[in-house]
Amino acid sequence: MAPGCGMPASRCEIDHQIAWEHDGQTSLQNLTPFCKGHHIVKHHGGWIVRQIEGSGGVIEWISPTGRRYVVEPERRVPVFRTQAQGDAPF
Repeated sequence: MAPGCGMPASRCEIDHQIAWEHDGQTSLQNLTPFCKGHHIVKHHGGWIVRQIEGSGGVIEWISPTGRRYVVEPERRVPVFRTQAQGDAPF
């Protein structure tokens, strides 16, 4: 899931947004599929890469020069929220 990348997730490496050794959780909110090349770029290319919280898997890439790219997944991960008190169920 990088700008212009067409590699299917089934052929990608799974990346922890917050590294496992830095207490990053192995959970949907902290995992993203990257092809081998973009995985290397994320870790060694000077880019800032983050999953936008509550977005269902949208990834933001910020280049070393500050240009911003937003990559949306083909299908978003469902986001489940608890029902607020007093809200109708549907």
